[in-house]
Amino acid sequence: MRHRVAGRRLGRDTKQRKALRRAQIRQLIEHEKIKTTVAKAKSLRSPMEKLITIARNRGDAERLIELAEDRDEETLLRILTANQAARLLQMAEDGDDDGLSREAHAIAVHAQRLVAREVTDKAVLYKLFHDIAPRYVDRPGGYTRIVRAGYRKGDSAEMAYIMLVEED
Repeated sequence: MRHRVAGRRLGRDTKQRKALRRAQIRQLIEHEKIKTTVAKAKSLRSPMEKLITIARNRGDAERLIELAEDRDEETLLRILTANQAARLLQMAEDGDDDGLSREAHAIAVHAQRLVAREVTDKAVLYKLFHDIAPRYVDRPGGYTRIVRAGYRKGDSAEMAYIMLVEED
């Protein structure tokens, strides 16, 4: 029994599952819509949402600098750790523009490195941080949508499209 065991195995061992997830994440970022089985789409949704959230919150150093200079403590505490937010706010208050810029860029680089664990293609990583993440700055989550697309002819597996939600 698999009581209280999270995640789907998808009939693969750990290395194959990781490779499948990384390949599907790369394809979804690249094409913004892919067709796969419902089980694979459901297992892809959570890690994809987490990557977009990291890129959206911490990937833009200029936005972090702007929030610190505007003394928007509430937003900074929501998107960063308490220590990071406190450092940015203190540097903005002291007028240390160089330190503020260095700290914001360090946070952004760290976010890129976190995401680069899953997305190894630099062009796809660039697209995530510069094209996709800015779309969702004002959206609190729910960046992907799963739409069922019938059954596959060969084995009757239930198919679905997983796509990035278009910002209205």
